[in-house]
Amino acid sequence: MRRYLIAAAAFIFSLPTFAQKAYEAVYYRGKTQNIGVRFTLGAGYLPACEIETTDLKTHKTSTFLPEIGVPDEKKQMKFYHFSASQKAFSDYFIIDGIEEGYDEVPAKLYGRYYFNGKAYPLTLKRK
Repeated sequence: MRRYLIAAAAFIFSLPTFAQKAYEAVYYRGKTQNIGVRFTLGAGYLPACEIETTDLKTHKTSTFLPEIGVPDEKKQMKFYHFSASQKAFSDYFIIDGIEEGYDEVPAKLYGRYYFNGKAYPLTLKRK
């Protein structure tokens, strides 16, 4: 009985070592309109993507989350300004070149930041 318990315990504690990572987080950085941009690409699981911005003057940070978590037919994803208090914001990002799976993750991604009806170009470089 004791051997059975030891074997069962060894098996149970070894299970986490066989778990596989569901996706790879790839980090990109860029800058537009006095805003530092950090983009996390969830390669293999696109709903894990997110954008974090930092106002370079005030150091205020904001988070942008994917609209739907899959790219459209043009390989673009839209990211809306997230607010825990449900406050509505009009600014958003569109990132180009997003795919469900990559043979090789791109070194650069391009997109646009939309604020007050204007589009500002954005280049994101992989860290």
